[in-house]
Amino acid sequence: MTDITPSDRGRASDELYVGYLRVPRRQKVFLRWAVPTTLWIACGLSFVWARSQHSPGEGTWDTLKPMTLRGVIVARPYPILFTRGVDGEMGAVLLVEMGKRGLGERAVAFDSKTVEVTGWPLERDGRRMLEIEPVESAVVAVAGEVVDAPRVERLGRVALRGEIVDSKCYLGAMKPGEGKTHKECATLCIRGGIPPMLVTGDAGGGRVYYLLRDAAGGPIDPALHALIADPVEVRGELASWGGLRVLSVRAEDVRRL
Repeated sequence: MTDITPSDRGRASDELYVGYLRVPRRQKVFLRWAVPTTLWIACGLSFVWARSQHSPGEGTWDTLKPMTLRGVIVARPYPILFTRGVDGEMGAVLLVEMGKRGLGERAVAFDSKTVEVTGWPLERDGRRMLEIEPVESAVVAVAGEVVDAPRVERLGRVALRGEIVDSKCYLGAMKPGEGKTHKECATLCIRGGIPPMLVTGDAGGGRVYYLLRDAAGGPIDPALHALIADPVEVRGELASWGGLRVLSVRAEDVRRL
């Protein structure tokens, strides 16, 4: 049996960390390098991960001050206000309620009438929406003035690839308002009457928006709800309506990629 001298015993106990004693020298040296190195590695990985995520977009939602727009309401397939811009051209503004609800029946009473609507604007890439104030006076008919909705210009049948999104979140209510992480929210919004859109990419890296409706001109078939937020291929009839691209589709003409 080998005897352990007092000096050997001291050296053997030097490396044992005890909370109420000073940190052993070797552990102190290790921690001096290991802790900063680990933190820098974590920061670097976080930076790389953040840079790898795509931009949530430039969508805006101005909740500070309501704005009032005048134009004509069309109730189907979803409530839309067609209003004339400063350039004299008619533009489309989607209308929704607060929360996950479209304007729905509230718009039916004003269908094809000239109105003033007040609410909070959302906008992304030139696509516009107004979240109507929760008061009766937020939508009022304008007496003695007639504004006609623009005609629908049919452009033929197309096949497109993209993602079905709920327009409210995607245009600015949430960032991001797309992808698998947003699937449940988008599904609830569209079921609640928020207009669905197909978002595709163009050759220049930009986004193109298509309002979706069924072949009869109403809201989309509920069978398509299962495909929300998934990459899909859509075949349908394309039209232009006051600067708004509208795609009429049947459930069987949409497939998951």
